[in-house]
Amino acid sequence: MITEKIKVRVGFFKEKEVEIIKPEFFVNTVKLAESQSELAKKENNDCVVRAFMGALDVSYDQSHAWVKKYLKRIDRKGTFTFAYSKNIIGKTKNGKKINFIGTHPNKTFLNSRIGSDKVLVNKQYKKPTGYTIKSFMESHPVGRFVLIVQNHAVAVVDGVLYGNTGENTYGLYRSIYLAFECK
Repeated sequence: MITEKIKVRVGFFKEKEVEIIKPEFFVNTVKLAESQSELAKKENNDCVVRAFMGALDVSYDQSHAWVKKYLKRIDRKGTFTFAYSKNIIGKTKNGKKINFIGTHPNKTFLNSRIGSDKVLVNKQYKKPTGYTIKSFMESHPVGRFVLIVQNHAVAVVDGVLYGNTGENTYGLYRSIYLAFECK
């Protein structure tokens, strides 16, 4: 089980129970990036850079340059992942080849931008259903992945989520729109 229930204060006298990813299954990429790079301290909207940093096992600065080159990222402006994803499919960085593994079943219109017809279906359900971050982590305990969710990107490396500060509490049930494997 990758999650646990904890009690949090939601008012002056009230508490509620919430589900979080256990600490051993979470890496805060903001702290990690800022601990190794002066550039990271100046950046914002850099979740794609940090996701590839984790999935490709490279430094923040190497990932920043790679994302800037192939995904046309503009400093401090974020990355238009849907528009430029086709530029990274088949590319290799740090000995890891980027493979597109699919889109959410309700987001197949994105496949035309990528040049693929792959759909990422959660096999736990009879009807075509996509993955959430939590269900993906549980179903993929081995491997290196970059996951694109609405307006955000994270990495999952050997069942561990690489994400923003606090994402272990609020990001569990975000739907995965696009998924890439780095192997």
